[in-house]
Amino acid sequence: MRQVWMVVPPQVHILDLGGPMQILGTVTELGLAPLLLRTIGPQPQPTSFQGVRLTGVEPLPTRLDPGDVIIVIGCKLDKLAQPTPQQQPVVDWLRRVAAPMRERITLGSVCTGALLLGAAGLLDGRDCTTHHDYLATLQRRNPLARVLAKRVLVDDGDLLTSAGVSAGIDLALHLVARHFGPAAAIQVARDNVVAFRRLAADPALDAWLQYRDHDHAAIHAIQDHLSAHPESGEPYATLAARFGLSYRHLARLFQQATGITLKHYQQQLRLAMAERLLRDSDWPIERIAERCGFASPQAFRAAWRQQCSLSPRAWRSEAANGRLAD
Repeated sequence: MRQVWMVVPPQVHILDLGGPMQILGTVTELGLAPLLLRTIGPQPQPTSFQGVRLTGVEPLPTRLDPGDVIIVIGCKLDKLAQPTPQQQPVVDWLRRVAAPMRERITLGSVCTGALLLGAAGLLDGRDCTTHHDYLATLQRRNPLARVLAKRVLVDDGDLLTSAGVSAGIDLALHLVARHFGPAAAIQVARDNVVAFRRLAADPALDAWLQYRDHDHAAIHAIQDHLSAHPESGEPYATLAARFGLSYRHLARLFQQATGITLKHYQQQLRLAMAERLLRDSDWPIERIAERCGFASPQAFRAAWRQQCSLSPRAWRSEAANGRLAD
């Protein structure tokens, strides 16, 4: 992800635009990666639904590059969710320029932006969501789409749609984690003082991103350390001393902030690391167990059984053949 086009329709909602722009802009601000953000739309100075007039909006481009990310921002739509004549050029542009590049770009939407994607025929056969007030309308107008309720965001590979307003922040963090890794997403989230949100049916958070919805700076620092070294066998008393705490105090603070024990958290990180090695390497189980910090292959298998009914070997086979359940 090097270039993100933020498509701004007339009557855009300010937070739908500002939330993801703030998150994605922080990637460059923190020096994590070069990321070019460009706001585009049919009007150079659209007026938001909140009454604020925007400036500096570029014209809709005539071409896109492979790897580009296009996020259609939510806007005020009438009760029938029909684009206004001023918004229709966005739909036309999506059909004319984005649709032919469909397999080489990533499309996203915030809030009612999904309805503009749908009007361009880009949701057929895909999982998607939108603001809860427009779910039925989106499904009615796009009968071939699979419109999902009670979701913060839906990840359908190269199509990412999010629910109302502030869910654009969650979508942007998801993109940061996908393209630049969980450590970058954690930095961006903490810089903007936002949490990683998920509902029950949403895409699961990476283990590195879980248990971060607290504001305890010392515990975040300890989580950063453990995330960087999940295989470490450093005694917890030594770890606590590293951060100026006693082990008993650390254990109590950690449980209060995250809701789980320090040991359980480290085990989740180790299992996530093992999962990646099972999927991405041909290492034997014994080597993976050692690399991830488990005392023995038997200890690894015992921990693995707590989260998965398949054996590590069977899981690797299923992953290699693309047969794992979502």
